[in-house]
Amino acid sequence: MRIKQINWFGLVGGTLVLVLIPISIYFSWWQLIIGENLLTANVSPVNTHFSLMGTQFSPALIWAMNLTGILTFLACGIIMLIYSLIPARPYSKDLLSFAYRKPLYTIILYIAALLIVVFATQAALGVGLPIVGTSTLILPSSLTGGVSVSVMVSSAFLWPFWLAIVAAGLFIAARIYHSKLSSSAKQTPQPNAAIPVTQTEQTVAATA
Repeated sequence: MRIKQINWFGLVGGTLVLVLIPISIYFSWWQLIIGENLLTANVSPVNTHFSLMGTQFSPALIWAMNLTGILTFLACGIIMLIYSLIPARPYSKDLLSFAYRKPLYTIILYIAALLIVVFATQAALGVGLPIVGTSTLILPSSLTGGVSVSVMVSSAFLWPFWLAIVAAGLFIAARIYHSKLSSSAKQTPQPNAAIPVTQTEQTVAATA
């Protein structure tokens, strides 16, 4: 294995995705806090859970989706690492094609699901929840027994989310860089290639 043949974008990206799995288990990508201890939502593709008045819970459907996210990141990270070390093999492009889109698609689906949940909550409860930022939330009177109650709401994308975007960018860069590696491999002369025999050498051999 030659150092020049390694796809460094894929190597760093694959390592980053594998590191992102345990990070995302302990640190969420997006967090919503309502009140001081009323409701907290910690959302990431590998670990989504809620805390209501100090009681933490995670629905079974969301747990299954998180498990799918873990397996997706694990598979694409390992496959990208394997490809990056042997990008010139005949099957390497198939490995790259399988892996390089996965982080980007996961981020897109994650953002889409987050927006759907937030807008659905707004429509169901008639309250506005910020995707990013801080606002004052007035709870519906039907939930407070007719008493007007307002609480502070804050939400933000946390640093693991931006780390995931960097990883997805490295995966795309690995796909682009693969074209350069392929063209360089085609231009490199094969060590076992036959050396052409000149006419002079043929004449000498014939007279010997």
